[in-house]
Amino acid sequence: MLRWIATAIIVLLFVLNLALPSTSIGRRGSDTQARSDIPLAAGEIGKPIPSFRLTSISGEAIDSSQLLGHRVLLIFERSVDW
Repeated sequence: MLRWIATAIIVLLFVLNLALPSTSIGRRGSDTQARSDIPLAAGEIGKPIPSFRLTSISGEAIDSSQLLGHRVLLIFERSVDW
């Protein structure tokens, strides 16, 4: 009996994996749409970044001026990959 339940759960997960990307919840959209959702999000390599303030994991504020002279890679992921 337990084996049938486990099989049913696995099949359900496969169906969700196929169905979710075509729903409004699972749809990521194009890069153009993602960049137009957030102003100034389309930075380019080698270009100066706009001023911003972030909070570190330890709770301290980090201003973009503190990063001058350092190489910085910022990645903002807007959704979870299914």
